[in-house]
Amino acid sequence: MNRTTSVILSIIGVIVLVTIAVYAFEKNDTVETPAAVSAETYQNTDHGYALSYPGELDILVYTPDMATIGTLTEGGIDGIADVRVASIQGEPGETFMAAASRSLADLCAADGPEASFTCTGLDRGMPFLTNAGAAGFEVYLKGELKTFSTGAVENVQKGPYYVFLMQGDAGASKVLVVHAPLNQNLAEANVDAIRAIAKSVTFAEAPKELASIDQYIADNISRLSPEPEVLGGTYYVTSIETENGAGVVSYEDGHNAYTADFTYSVSAEGAISIDSFVIRPI
Repeated sequence: MNRTTSVILSIIGVIVLVTIAVYAFEKNDTVETPAAVSAETYQNTDHGYALSYPGELDILVYTPDMATIGTLTEGGIDGIADVRVASIQGEPGETFMAAASRSLADLCAADGPEASFTCTGLDRGMPFLTNAGAAGFEVYLKGELKTFSTGAVENVQKGPYYVFLMQGDAGASKVLVVHAPLNQNLAEANVDAIRAIAKSVTFAEAPKELASIDQYIADNISRLSPEPEVLGGTYYVTSIETENGAGVVSYEDGHNAYTADFTYSVSAEGAISIDSFVIRPI
């Protein structure tokens, strides 16, 4: 083999290697492109709501009031999220959050052969909006897990619970709740999946407005402020944070700016009340 032939073969070899490398890159790039995630829709005509869940999961509907989303098994379903319609009976002077927490806590109680679990009250709650703009609450409860053999008590959180007020009258409220299975605590729950399902909820008719605290403050800031507007200005909210019955709002009228701490409550019928409103010292 002469020198010219060797050079030609070397060039051909390089071209072949480059071609193989380009093909492999393009092939791998195509294979690694993720496929679109499909979703299934469940419509509950009895109560007028619908929601979506991942296509690889199933839904087991027990009654119009109760369903579980998860993976079907021979014995039933391995649940990721429960969906239920329930009734909350408010007590005189009780806020919606307190009434909802008390009713949800009643679902927590469970006794097993080795331990028992009890919810002891509200851990935290905050306003929640679906993708379609329906208002509700995201709620977490405090709980205690007691082991019979040792008597040891462990503090455990339960949740999340996504609560939507559908109807309210004379202290009784009909609510839709999307939550973790009752046999799971917060550490065991698939929080992202439950939140995504709750985010997808839509209603055939607009549900009763629950806790648009931010909008209520914005609409009534001039009335709530102990300091009046000056020089023809009009107060408007520049920032607001609310959680679990308390909040902080900053507002101004173009001349003076204030920051105030406030507390609020929501009745079992969904009525908003501002219980205190105090401007911070400047």
